[in-house]
Amino acid sequence: MDEEPVEILVRMSESGEIDPWNIDIVEVTDRFLNELDRMHKLDLRVSGRTLFYASLLLRMKSEVLEESGESPDEELSDDFADDLLFGGDDYTFGDIAEPVDRLEREIQRRIKRKSHRKRPVTLYELIKELKTAEKMQIRGQKRKKAEPLVFFEADDVISVAHEEDFKDETDYVYSSFEKVCGASGETTLSSLCHEVKMDQRSVYLPLLFLMLEGKLMIFQDEFFGEIKISGWSPDKFEEN
Repeated sequence: MDEEPVEILVRMSESGEIDPWNIDIVEVTDRFLNELDRMHKLDLRVSGRTLFYASLLLRMKSEVLEESGESPDEELSDDFADDLLFGGDDYTFGDIAEPVDRLEREIQRRIKRKSHRKRPVTLYELIKELKTAEKMQIRGQKRKKAEPLVFFEADDVISVAHEEDFKDETDYVYSSFEKVCGASGETTLSSLCHEVKMDQRSVYLPLLFLMLEGKLMIFQDEFFGEIKISGWSPDKFEEN
């Protein structure tokens, strides 16, 4: 049975890994991602909801680092190498893309909108804020007159990770990206799908692994906007 994200946070609190009365967002995020890594290595399922909470924590961590004056490019580049992403149940493409939409431009927009937002101090406040963000995301999806959405099952990612020829597929997607990106070094998911003649789900899974290997970056200029792909560059985090 899948362990829900709130249960993971509560268990971390009960085991003494985090202080429920004095939450450190950076520490909580890192420990939460380490737990997902452990579950992945044990071949345990990770729900789409847990994935989404991980993406929210990553965004909060990015904002904390930005406000504290630390260099986000180093921290986030480490995240790309270390954070394992999994497929979830009943979550749309936009949800699963969330963990990679942490570029400087998005952080800046969120900070401007919520510059005076109170940081969660206790575990209760953190969970409450995460649940509120989840509800807002769901409402946003319902209002969206969407392009065709891509749905992932947990089994999709687990099974594909065990396929011996998955590396060949990843290499093929990467070489196709290099072919279509042109002088700008950037393309869109739809353009890449057209080039490789594969659907969005089939292309997006290899892209996730390429992103985690530090070869590509996946981002959106705006929520629910076109998914863009570019070569990995720390300079991307310095763009406005």
